[in-house]
Amino acid sequence: MVAPPVSRPAAHVPRSETAARPGPLVSATVAILVAATCIPLGYVVWGAISVGWTRAYELVVGRGVGELLVNTAALVVVTVPLCVAIGVAVAWLVERTDLPGRAFWRPLFVAPLAVPAFVNSYAWVGVIPSLHGLWAGVLITTLSYFPFMYLPVAATLRRLDPAVEETARSLGSGSTGVFFRVVLPQLRLAILGGSLLIGVHLLAEYGAFAMVRFDTFTVAIFQQFQVTFDGAAGSMLAGVLVLLCLVLLFA
Repeated sequence: MVAPPVSRPAAHVPRSETAARPGPLVSATVAILVAATCIPLGYVVWGAISVGWTRAYELVVGRGVGELLVNTAALVVVTVPLCVAIGVAVAWLVERTDLPGRAFWRPLFVAPLAVPAFVNSYAWVGVIPSLHGLWAGVLITTLSYFPFMYLPVAATLRRLDPAVEETARSLGSGSTGVFFRVVLPQLRLAILGGSLLIGVHLLAEYGAFAMVRFDTFTVAIFQQFQVTFDGAAGSMLAGVLVLLCLVLLFA
């Protein structure tokens, strides 16, 4: 009697060996896109090299960089936590409570993204002409950018299993305990991603801060380039701004 053949498991082929290599057209397109995205950074680096490190240091130190750093740090430190609190709170209300008219509130909380921060600033200054400074910038950017926190948090809440929260309640945890012990740890990546988007937008925003007369790096760069025609000083300030963005990204 001949024994039946023993079935052997299929050999596992690593994905890297089965994946098709990109063609030359795709590779060239990607290389062109990468090179194009590096042009601004290369221009800033070339500006620092062309003026010399001693001159670059004098330009940076003599342009009130300390005040700009304080303004920028205060803006990020105040605005990002406010956006986190508002975005997480409204996402929780929409996705985890019996809030009436949720179909109406969901697009309404995203609507601020359709209005540029500069337009918001223009409208607020039109209503309150004396609005200016740090807290004006915080108000405008918070109302403009909190949807960057609301969207990823709401999407994460929709994917979480409500049974885990019900189990925690059955074990004696109240709504506050369930939120901080069960839900909030699972929102960590969404909160960090939304915070990164908001922080980068704060560093890059110009029009909203110019309207409320709040000096940031973007406002100072524009003034150096357009008002004093000092391209070297503008490049140095741009270099500091790029470093801040990189620090925020790696953090």
